[in-house]
Amino acid sequence: MGTLEEGARNAVWVCMGVAPEENVLIVSDRATSSIGEALRKQASSIVGDERVRLVLLEDLSERPLKKLPEEIRSLASGWANVTFWAAQSLPGELVARKEFLALAKRNARHGHMPDITQKLMEQGMCADYDAVYELTHRIHEIVRNASKMSVSNRFGTDLSVEFNPSWRWIPSDGRYHASGRWGNLPEGEIFTAPARVNGRLVTNLLGEPVSEKYGNFNEPLSFDVVDSIIQMDTLKCENRTLRGEIERYLSAYPCSARASEFALPTNPLLMRLPTIGNLLQDEKARVHIAFGDPYPDETGATWSCNTHVDMLLEQCNVIVGNDLKLMENGDYLV
Repeated sequence: MGTLEEGARNAVWVCMGVAPEENVLIVSDRATSSIGEALRKQASSIVGDERVRLVLLEDLSERPLKKLPEEIRSLASGWANVTFWAAQSLPGELVARKEFLALAKRNARHGHMPDITQKLMEQGMCADYDAVYELTHRIHEIVRNASKMSVSNRFGTDLSVEFNPSWRWIPSDGRYHASGRWGNLPEGEIFTAPARVNGRLVTNLLGEPVSEKYGNFNEPLSFDVVDSIIQMDTLKCENRTLRGEIERYLSAYPCSARASEFALPTNPLLMRLPTIGNLLQDEKARVHIAFGDPYPDETGATWSCNTHVDMLLEQCNVIVGNDLKLMENGDYLV
């Protein structure tokens, strides 16, 4: 599809628009150090070595992180103009990553790449980001004033999703050139926090903390959602280990089982490819719903949570309002 170097160039030059005289902070780890180094080389080619800092988490703290290391906090609090988080995700580190993200949004612009792999750099990061930008904003114009949508597929998903007109749709278009802007790379989606979700959800791909461990799993996870809350007594999955793990995660905090994100994919390249079992890329290729934290700073939703788990939906039919068929079997009709 592409190369690690091409993906890193897209991230630095196109998505983040790094300019001369800017300072760039790249947070990585030993498992992802080749990607951190590729990002460093591309940034250094623009701003020079002295304006780029590549730090590995294991050099600063034991993992999983209990808190954000002070050196990273300091660099993200005023020195950096552009930041990247390109590291593997470990259970229990979401709080530290959220702290870093808050600092990055306040002081810089940020490319968020948790669980990034070389495959993602060679696929999703090598997409045509002009095409991603165009499709993202075309879909945004269609859905930004929608009051409701229905989502179904042949696997048993059948959901009614309602929206709050005061909560924002976020076009994650892959261009983060202004201070305070950020996105998950590879990019290409539009998302909001749903006001109310009801119906049946069936998925075979979850986000962290289970995506890396299970990937695409053969035994679908299914459950009912009533007034946005997962009904735990309806949760079914033949894989008992997976079911127990997701039950514990969804019960961790008061809002862990509350529908918190509804997203539509807008990366044309990835929408044509099979999923690979990594939500960082796969969520840009399929409709998905998350439970837990609704990114309140972005969406305007009125709660927060220390957990967030995405659930991917294959081959969706999406109807906007009462009659506008936006998607059929996972393909846009507009």
